[in-house]
Formats: sequence, C-alpha cells, structure tokens
Amino acid sequence: MHIDALTLTDFRNFEEAKLLPGRQINLIVGDNGSGKTSLLESIYCLGSGRSFRPGTHKQIIRHEQSSFTIFARGTDEQGDQHALGFQRDREGLVKIRVDGELVRRFGQMAQLVPVQLMTPETVELVLGGPRVRRQFLDWGVFHVEHRYIGEITSFNHVLKQRNSLLKQRRVGQEGDYWDAKFAELGEQVAAERQKYWSGFEPVLLDRLKHFLPEYDFKIILKQGWDGDLSLRDAMAKNKSAEDRYGHAIVGPHKAELKMLANGEDVKSILSRGQLKLFVAAIKVVQGEYLFAKTGVQCIYLVDDITAELDAGSQQKFCEALVATKAQLFVSAINKGELPEIIRSADTRMFHVEHGTVKEL
Repeated sequence: MHIDALTLTDFRNFEEAKLLPGRQINLIVGDNGSGKTSLLESIYCLGSGRSFRPGTHKQIIRHEQSSFTIFARGTDEQGDQHALGFQRDREGLVKIRVDGELVRRFGQMAQLVPVQLMTPETVELVLGGPRVRRQFLDWGVFHVEHRYIGEITSFNHVLKQRNSLLKQRRVGQEGDYWDAKFAELGEQVAAERQKYWSGFEPVLLDRLKHFLPEYDFKIILKQGWDGDLSLRDAMAKNKSAEDRYGHAIVGPHKAELKMLANGEDVKSILSRGQLKLFVAAIKVVQGEYLFAKTGVQCIYLVDDITAELDAGSQQKFCEALVATKAQLFVSAINKGELPEIIRSADTRMFHVEHGTVKEL
C-alpha cells in the first residue's frame, strides 16, 4: 500500500500536521530536532503499533495533551482505498479504526501497512540480542502468512503461563496441559518460520553478492532446540534444567539467526559502515521478497541515509531502494547531501520546522 494523505494531531511536537505524499520518493528535510524523524515515526506506528524510539507512549503525546492521533488514507495494490486511524491516550488506551470500523487487533491495520525502517540504530539487527532477529523474522512470516499472528500470540501466552508454573515449581495435571500446548504451538511457530526462511534465505544470499561482493555470507536459522528432536522430546531432555532455572530453556522463543561472513561472525569481520550496508540490504531484500510472494509493496522509512556509509555504499543502497518502485520516505538536513538518484527521481519534498510541515 502507499499513503496518499497523513494527518497527525498532538504527535510529538506537532499540534497538527498534514501532508500529501507522492507515490515514490518523499524527501523530508529540516534542521536537527525539527521533527523529521517524528514524521517517519508516525508512519512506523501505523505499521507496528509502537515507536522505534526509546521511551514510553506518553512521550509521543504532545506536552499537556491527553492523546495523540494518526490518520492516514491510502491505496492498496488492487486500487482499493483505505482509511486508517490510530489513537493512544496517556493511560495507554488504544483505538484503532480500519475503514471506519473499530477493530480489536492491531494486525488488521498492520497487514495493510508493511513498513521497513532504516535508521543508524537498525544495525542492532546484527549487534543486538537474538530477540531483535526473531522480530525481524516474525515480521516477514506475518506479512506473508497473516494467520501467523494468531499462532505466535497464542504461543507467547502459553510460554508465559508455563514459565509461571515452572517458577512456582507447580507440576501435575495443570503442568502436563501447558507442556502439551507449549509443544504443539511451539512446533507450529517453528514450522512457519522455517517455511518462510527456506524461501527467503536463497534470495537474500544472492542479493547480498551485489551489495558486498567481497564476502561469502551464510545465515543459519536455529529453531531453539536440537533439530534432531521433537520439541516435546527436547523438553523432556531438559526437564531437570527447566525445573532448576524456573523457566523454559528450549522452544521457538530461543530461536536465533546466526550470521556469518567468510565463515566468521559478521560482527567480527565487517566494519561499521559495512554492517550498516549489510543490514540495509537485508531490509530492502525482505521488502522485495514480500512483493514477489504476495504482490504487496512495503513502505520504506529511511532516517539519516548518509550516516556511516561511503559514497559507493550510498549509491548501491539508494539504487536498490529506487528499484523497488515502493513508496519511500527519506529524511535529511538538506536535499544536497543525498545521492543524485534520490534527488532526480520522481520526488516530492517537504520541509519541517517548528512543528509545521510544508511542501516545497
């Protein structure tokens, strides 16, 4: 989907802001602290229900106001128009509307707005803990198979219940019930992840040859327990350890993506700039893969595109972004710092200053 109109009310430093984005490249320029990143953040909230910046939801609400509201109109790949509304108040109460209807599950809006985010901090996909990589993987699975959100939500609920029992050292029939549900749902989650990864991995590895041809990459999905065992058998094998530690130590919540370059951990062999290009490439290719599988285009949000990338890497990254023909939102202090391909393509530019947005 692409966004045709965006309206923010009491979001960060915007009392009210309206913009009519173009269907390809949208440049958002302005001084540091002007609100460029906040505009990207608002679109990210439509696709994820949360911010990508640190802090609580209360900090998103403009000073002394009771709530923020994000409203968007967009058009999907079939030409159907949609109206999306997302409101959250200081108490945490959330209201989500899709085409005028109040909906209970955020996934109903998220599936319409698949968003890929690139900021200087997205290098945490490599440098951060396994949870970040599981979130990346689950994003891909959900947008290819929407039913997955029900499976992963159910599994996380069972994981929480089972951990509570293990912590309390409670066994018996109740424990047997949650063990069985944990094994059943855990196998389902792992199977969905593996199915997605089996299709995505070869596409990703082939595309990485273009971005960083000097390296031979290998990315291994570890499901969270010994692959030669069923999850139920792995739980039985680790029962004494789980009883001792008071939480589940095997299962899809322990899954990991092991990323290697020339046989070594990418963290130890790639420079900071190469790591950023590596992560940017993964994000672009994940969006391309989604389009190839479903016909649905991502919206790409790119904050500070030039940070830590040399001129050659910037050019490769921007060429790949433009080639997706997806809707892009790119922030910069000024237009001149961006590669020519971004500036010369079908571009619409907006200037942000003191909580106002004006099209240039």
